[in-house]
Amino acid sequence: MGFRVRDMMKLDIFNEAKLLGGEAGLDNEVRGATIIEAPDIVRFINGGEVLLTRFYAFQACSMEEFSAYFRELAVKRVSAIVIKRGDDVEDIDEKVRFILEFAKEFSVPILEVVFELSFREILKPILEQLFNEEVKYLKYFKTTYDNFTAVSFSYSSTEESIGKILDMLERLIGNPIALFNQNKDFIAGTEGCMPQMEISRQAKEYRPQFYSKYTYFRQTVVLDGENSRECEQYFVKWRVMYNRSMYLVVTASKSRFGDMDDIAIENAVTALRQEMFRQHAVEELEEKFQNDIITQLLNGKTHSAHELERAIRKLGIPMDAYYRVLIFKLWNEGMQEFEKLNEKFKYDSILRDAIINEFEDVRTRNDVDKVIVIQQIRQGQKQEDYRKELKATVERIQKRISQKNKGLFVRAGVGKEIEGVSNISDSYKEARDSLEFIGIFEDQHTDQESQIAFFSDMGIFKLLCQVDSAKELYEYIPEALQKLFHYNKKQQRQELILTLSTYLDRNQNLTKTSQDLFIHYKTAAYRIERITEITGIDFHNPSEVLAVRIGLIVYKMIHNMER
Repeated sequence: MGFRVRDMMKLDIFNEAKLLGGEAGLDNEVRGATIIEAPDIVRFINGGEVLLTRFYAFQACSMEEFSAYFRELAVKRVSAIVIKRGDDVEDIDEKVRFILEFAKEFSVPILEVVFELSFREILKPILEQLFNEEVKYLKYFKTTYDNFTAVSFSYSSTEESIGKILDMLERLIGNPIALFNQNKDFIAGTEGCMPQMEISRQAKEYRPQFYSKYTYFRQTVVLDGENSRECEQYFVKWRVMYNRSMYLVVTASKSRFGDMDDIAIENAVTALRQEMFRQHAVEELEEKFQNDIITQLLNGKTHSAHELERAIRKLGIPMDAYYRVLIFKLWNEGMQEFEKLNEKFKYDSILRDAIINEFEDVRTRNDVDKVIVIQQIRQGQKQEDYRKELKATVERIQKRISQKNKGLFVRAGVGKEIEGVSNISDSYKEARDSLEFIGIFEDQHTDQESQIAFFSDMGIFKLLCQVDSAKELYEYIPEALQKLFHYNKKQQRQELILTLSTYLDRNQNLTKTSQDLFIHYKTAAYRIERITEITGIDFHNPSEVLAVRIGLIVYKMIHNMER
């Protein structure tokens, strides 16, 4: 007879193990070993295996389901069962009693090991007795692959499935696990994990003992806390979609990284990747459906009250609540367009992630380089309180953005508060116009930071927003200013227009104008004289100066419209 259960019990790893029952099966031959972390693993059992479980797979099973599961194991004729007892399983004592009855009836030895012992430590010496070095790793690869596959199939929710995959990996390798997205934002993790991720310059590529299509790295980190100490950290980077990557991080804070841990990690990453592909497909369908509804609301194109009510029910927002539309956009200092498409995708996703994290229960939609937000407003909230709250929220979004790229700044256009979803299109148009006016009204001479524009603050320019024709807008520019715009020397024309705008912004103070433009005082004075010669503007006439100021803003509006 080959390797038997009684031989297995002589291994050092079982020195402190307790034989709870099933003594009649000590001569059962051991032909393999596997871990039970999901009930569906029974499909992968061939017979003759030693099964390792901590009952986690059965934490919510009723006794009827538990009994049915073990009847299937009896048919498979398993050799022995090794258990660890935790506190997070319902009816644990009753389930142990059932297993002991099962052991007696079917002659299956039941061994209990200390909870702190990892399954990897138990599996390794058993597999070494049964197989040569190469086959041992193949067998461990198969048992971890089977368990991760079974876990993925066991849960309908992707979020729940991802959590279970991370939990199982943590139990296999005995160290905390964390998952981060491409922006290094924390997604999920096990107890004791590090919720922040940094890749040091000393991080080195780590090659597992088998071919892998993923990229592994290793670095040394310092643990926080009273007893801070250094430990090894391993992370794997993989691509979910063409513009979306993930990081799986293992911090070896509890036990040394073992020679079979990278096998478990490889299979965990494969399971996570498959799960995220599934999640992405579902999200794309849901997002397309929600985007269609949001687009109809923003454009006011719902065809009937019944259609609107059905769409809103699927969107999950109240019909008669109070709403505002906000539009966010990133401004990249030093350039008006991102040079690389993938960089643009990257920062747009950061903006949307930051908005979702900082706003409670909003509906969002991406619109090329903008993020449109439909925000439900608390009824009766004072305008002053709302402005303070929004300002604080946008500042937090800006902080998140600055952590990724200090050259990016957040702009937000805010529409009016409206009652009922049928009026959302009115708030959307105002948010769009106010966002456009941020670039027109912005003061180039102040420190650039996040900016918020309320449509209600735009005064007379709210009327100009209703003009859709550049030709009509041109009529609002004073005749004197038109002469400057038609000045035939292009380079000088632009210099003179900039000087005029700065001169008026600085209350016709030549010293401040020259300082802002980095030119000599006499140069500034000469340009103002030249402007007066060309246009005939009377800078001592307040009404005429006001008309010129408005004309300069209208000029920017026309420029934006024609761009």
